Amino acid sequence: MVEKERVLTLLRELMAIESETGTAKEAAAEQYLTEVIGKMGHGVQLHTFPVPEDAQGWAVICGLLPGKKPDTVIFLNHHDVVSTEIYGALRPLACTPDQLLQGLLATETDPAVLADLQSGEWLPGRGSADMKGGAAAQLAVLEAYAKQGGGDVGLLFVSLPDEEAYSAGMRAALPALRQLQQQFGLKYRAAINCEPDEKEAGKLVAFTGSVGKLLPVVLVQGKSVHVGSYRQGVNPLGVMARIIAATEGNPALADTWEGESTPPPAWVYLRDRKEVYDVSTPQRVMACANFLTYTKTPEDLLALLTETAQQAAQEALAQVNNGLSMEVLTSAQLLERAQNLPGFSAFYEKLLADSFAKLQQGKSSYAQETIAVLEAVLDFTGFTQPLVLLSFAPPYYPAANSKTVAKEDFAGLCKTLTQLTPLRFDPYFNGVSDCSYCCVDPTLDGKVLAKNMPLWGKAYSFDFPAIAQLQIPFLLLGPWGVDLHQRTERVNVESVSVTLPQLLERVLAYMAETAE
Repeated sequence: MVEKERVLTLLRELMAIESETGTAKEAAAEQYLTEVIGKMGHGVQLHTFPVPEDAQGWAVICGLLPGKKPDTVIFLNHHDVVSTEIYGALRPLACTPDQLLQGLLATETDPAVLADLQSGEWLPGRGSADMKGGAAAQLAVLEAYAKQGGGDVGLLFVSLPDEEAYSAGMRAALPALRQLQQQFGLKYRAAINCEPDEKEAGKLVAFTGSVGKLLPVVLVQGKSVHVGSYRQGVNPLGVMARIIAATEGNPALADTWEGESTPPPAWVYLRDRKEVYDVSTPQRVMACANFLTYTKTPEDLLALLTETAQQAAQEALAQVNNGLSMEVLTSAQLLERAQNLPGFSAFYEKLLADSFAKLQQGKSSYAQETIAVLEAVLDFTGFTQPLVLLSFAPPYYPAANSKTVAKEDFAGLCKTLTQLTPLRFDPYFNGVSDCSYCCVDPTLDGKVLAKNMPLWGKAYSFDFPAIAQLQIPFLLLGPWGVDLHQRTERVNVESVSVTLPQLLERVLAYMAETAE
């Protein structure tokens, strides 16, 4: 039985560590977790797995309590949080919930927020909901389970860095999970990721799936001319504008599954490559879009964008009617042509090494480096003709649906949990999560993605075969939280310290009841 105050103590201690995502500060949270798990005793084993090719010193922190049987439940969480900058003058208090509460009571004007804060039923602060609340509840359950001597079912606590950015922690956890599985003969029955949940109509809304995400990069190279000679060239802005207009917010391009729809595509980055204004049309324009998926693959998206780009190019060329043509290429096709050019292999190897160094130093982003690599390759080839180049930038989140890999007992687990508290399970979480790497369609082929993602390899990768081998059904089930990433982020005290631990304990009990 987990004590309410123990959860809240762990939560306050975790929150006091400002483990901002993408920084070395995350290591402080890892040190804390290492100390807490290391002192648990009662058979709890501490395992740490450094994140490869990482300049921040991050690690995946695991606490394993083996069961009498191979059946094992994974408690999954992340210990990074988003920036506290949004707190403004209250920023020094953002990670101390009791002091922050007083500051918010003195400055907040939203009646609904004030009512929550005045009720005493909510704990505010960065990470209170997303997701140190869930991590604290999981840690408390592991501690209590160990003290009672464990049971038939094993418990593996897994805490990850970098969830709020590029999921480097979860990608590093894939081989770690396989290693632990093989070393201790574990049978992973389910993963419970305690990300915060919202309430609708009095019910907590949890999820059995996690949306996929692709970040396509489009580079349009036109023919730059003085605007007075407009019809002698082709403006890449016009082509890109048509591509964006055909896809931006288009509900017909949303992915669907059993009546559910993803949000439509959204373009999130658009730049021409002119450094200063002049009276000529630009030579190149780049853009990145966010596509969320349930069933669509990288191949599907490349086919869609190829067709869209061909139509956009055709319309733009018809407008100038000057005999120019415009080819649509994937980055894999461009690289295949470039391979035949003298000196390209050495050039490309150094290009990727320099790009990796910039990423390690925090001087650039995956999207920016993808664009820089594509431009450098184009410059090397000397291809100056108009073209549209299609590629992908990291990160890639495969869509994951527990129901496609789970056995009948998984449905029973969901049912038994709804008997404990008002709770509803929806098929997909549309906010993107680490659960994308728990289970995927085993037929998903990562080769097309890898060939069309120039940074795939040392700078960014994950183990497709490991996901296919693990195939862990999961629940996104956490405490009731609101205003995530905002200055009024808060978690419901009863939900995080009483209800959630009870749900987690029920998961362990159910898995023991159904263990083979």
